[in-house]
Amino acid sequence: MNILCIFARILVYLLTLKILAHNIQKFNIMRKCLFLSLLLGLLWAVPETLSAAEHTYDVLFIQSYTSHTPWHSRLTTGLKSGFEKGGAKVNIVTEYLNADFWTFPSECFIMRRICERARQRNTDMIVTSGDEAFYTLVHCGDSLPYRLPVVVSGIKYPDENVLKKMPNVSGYVSKPDFSVLLEEAIRMFPSRTEIVCLSDSSFLSRKGGEQVEEVWEGLKQKYPKHSLKKMNVQAQSLNSIITSICYDYNAYKHIVIAPKWIPFLSLKLKSPVFASQNLAMTNGVLCVYDVVPSEDTYAAGKWAARILKGKEPFSLGVTNFTGKLLYDYKQLEFFHIDAGRVEAEGVILNVPLVERYRVWFIFFYSVVVGALVLLVAWLYRMNRRESRRRIHAQTRLLIQHRLVEQRDEFDNIFCSIRDGLITYDIDFRIHFVNRSLMMMLGVDSEVHTARYYEGQMAGSIFRIYMDGEDVLHKLLKQVYSERKPVPIPENAFMQEKDKENYFPISGEVVPIFSNEQLTGMAIVCRNISEEEMQRRFFNMAVEESSIYPWQYNMHMNCFYFPEGLLKRFNILADTEFLTREDLDRLIHPDDLPHTRVHFDSILLGRELNSRMNFRLQHVGGGYEWWEFRSTAYNGLKPEAPYMVLGVCQSIQKYKDTEEALIAARDRALQADKLKSAFLANMSHEIRTPLNAIVGFSDLLQNLDVFTPEEVKQFVETININCTLLLALMNDILDMSRIESGTMDFQFESHDLTSVLQ
Repeated sequence: MNILCIFARILVYLLTLKILAHNIQKFNIMRKCLFLSLLLGLLWAVPETLSAAEHTYDVLFIQSYTSHTPWHSRLTTGLKSGFEKGGAKVNIVTEYLNADFWTFPSECFIMRRICERARQRNTDMIVTSGDEAFYTLVHCGDSLPYRLPVVVSGIKYPDENVLKKMPNVSGYVSKPDFSVLLEEAIRMFPSRTEIVCLSDSSFLSRKGGEQVEEVWEGLKQKYPKHSLKKMNVQAQSLNSIITSICYDYNAYKHIVIAPKWIPFLSLKLKSPVFASQNLAMTNGVLCVYDVVPSEDTYAAGKWAARILKGKEPFSLGVTNFTGKLLYDYKQLEFFHIDAGRVEAEGVILNVPLVERYRVWFIFFYSVVVGALVLLVAWLYRMNRRESRRRIHAQTRLLIQHRLVEQRDEFDNIFCSIRDGLITYDIDFRIHFVNRSLMMMLGVDSEVHTARYYEGQMAGSIFRIYMDGEDVLHKLLKQVYSERKPVPIPENAFMQEKDKENYFPISGEVVPIFSNEQLTGMAIVCRNISEEEMQRRFFNMAVEESSIYPWQYNMHMNCFYFPEGLLKRFNILADTEFLTREDLDRLIHPDDLPHTRVHFDSILLGRELNSRMNFRLQHVGGGYEWWEFRSTAYNGLKPEAPYMVLGVCQSIQKYKDTEEALIAARDRALQADKLKSAFLANMSHEIRTPLNAIVGFSDLLQNLDVFTPEEVKQFVETININCTLLLALMNDILDMSRIESGTMDFQFESHDLTSVLQ
C-alpha cells in the first residue's frame, strides 16, 4: 500500500509540474511568482510525505516509575494511538526509571544506560512522561537529549529556564491546581475539619507541599473551621502518622492531601485521599486533579508525529494541559458518596461494567427472559407433538432397542477383554473387532465407533507374518477344516496394513459354533513386545551377572532352579526341580545344620526377607560359596507363605579375596614382630661399641693422669670400636637395600673357603 501511495503522489507531482509550466507561459509575472511559490511548497512537501510513508521511526518512551504502576500500559497505548493518528509509523521502546526506588545519582546512571541503548538503536525521538523522567534525562550528563527532539508529557513543575535553553523540547505539562482539589475535598466532606498534607522529602512532594500551603493561605479565611497540618513520612515517625490517619477512631475527622502519591500509605489510610497524579487512581486515592490517563500521551504522540514529519519543536513549545477531577468509583462506595454528586464535577474511573452499562444490562436481561419464555412455550408445543409421534413408533422402537441392547452387551463384553479379539464369518469376512485390538494396531477410536471394517475380507486391517510369509488365511483355513483351536506360531508378527507398524503376538485362532454348526472363527491375541523385551533383558542380565533366580513351590515342596545353575551344581538330569533332600546332599556337611534351620524358618513364614551364605558342591567336585536371598509372599495362613522367591549368587571370589586378605594381614603382623626383634638386636649391637667409644673418650679428657702407652691403647680401642660400628651400620644399610629391592648384585667366582676364613 505504501508503494502504491508513493507512486500515485509522484504522478500527481509530475502532472502539477506540467500544469504549472503551461500556466507560467500564459500568465503575467505576478501570477508566475505565485505559481513558483506553490511549486516550491510542493517540492518541500512531497519528499517529506514520501519519506514519512516509507520510514519507520524508532521512539524511546521513558516513564518515571515502574511497569507495575497503575495506568502505565494506558500511557504507552495513548502514545501509540497518537502516533497512528498523526500518520507516523513508529517502533516504541518503553523504559522505566523507577524514580520512587533509586536516588538521583542512581537515576542518572540508569538514564545514561538508557541513552546508550537508544543510541545503539539509532533512536529518532525521545518522549518522556513525568517530572522525574525529563529532569533526570536533562541532568544525567548524556548528550543524546540535546541532539534529538524531546516531547514531554505529564510534567507537574516545569523548569522554565531549562525549557528555554532547549529549543528541541516541546510537549505538554499538566500543572496541579490544589485550590480546585481543596475546594472539592471540603465540598465532599464538610464535616471533616482537619486537612493533612502528607508528603515526603522528594522534590515533587516538597514543591506540592509549598503550593498547598500557598493555596491554603487564600482559603483558610473562607473555611475558618478547617485547619491544615503537614506531615512528612520521612521526617516524622510512622507510628504517629499511622495513629493519626490510619485508624478508624481518628480517621473520621481527617482529609489527606498528597501532593505526590505515596503508594505504601494510600491503601492503608482510612481517611479520604486527594492527590495530583493520575497514577494514584485505583490504589486507595479517592480523587485526583489531573488529566485523564493516556490523554496527555495521546496529544504528545500526535505532536511528535508532526515533528517526525518535519515540524520544528520550538514552533509549539510547551503547553499546559488543563486537568480534570478524577474519582475512583470503589473509593466513592467505600466512603458512601453518591456518584451523582461528583459526576458533574469530573470523571469517574474504575466503574464496574455492570454500573457502566446498567441500561444495556437491563435491556439484555429483559430480552433473555423474554426469549426464554418464548423458548419454553415453543418447546412445550413441540414436546406435545413429539409425544404423539412417540406413541405411534413405540412398538418398533422397543424391538429395535432390544436388538441394540443385545449388540451393545455383546460389544461391551468383548471390548472389556484386555486381549485383542476379531471375529470372522465362514467366508472370512470381518464381523467384529474389539477396542483392545484397535488400540494394539494404533487405529483411532473413532474408527472403532464407525465400524467401517464390517464385511471386509480378512487381511484388510492387519496381517500375520511368520518367517516373512502371511499366514493369516492359512490359519483361518486350518481352523475351518479341523474345527478346533489352532495356536498362533511362536515368533509370529502382526502388521497393521496402512501404517505398517508390526509387533510380536501370542494367541490362538478358535472356531465359533452355533447349534453345533460352525458359524465363524475368532482370533484372540495380545502384544508381547514388552514381555519379550523383559524376558530377553532378564536372560541377558542373568547370563552376564551370574545371578540366578530360584523359587520354592509350596504345593510340590521342591525348589525350582534355572538349567544353567543346575549345571554348575553338576546336575545333568532333564529337570529344573530339586527336593529338600536333593539340595541337602549338595550342601557342605559343616553348613547343613544351620542351613536347614534357616530354610525351615523361611518356609514357616517367620522370616519374610532373609539372606544366608553356605557352600554348595560344584561341577569340579569341590565346594563353592553361595549367597541365597529370599522373600516370602504371605498367603491366607501366616504360618504358610503363598510362595517363596529368591536369587542366588556365587560369592567364592569374595571368600577367596577375604582369605587372601586375612593371610596378608597375618604375614604383615609376623613381619612386624620380626622387625621389632631385629631392631632390638641391632640396638644392642650398636650400643656395645658405642659404650666403649664413649667410655674411653671420657677418659681422654684428662691426659695427665695416664701414661702415653695407656693413652695410645685408649685411642686404638676407640678406633677398633668405631670400625666395628661403621661395619655394623653398613651391614644394616645393605640389609635395608636388600629388603627394598634397591641393592645391585654383581655375580663373580670366589673361593668359598677363603671367604669364610
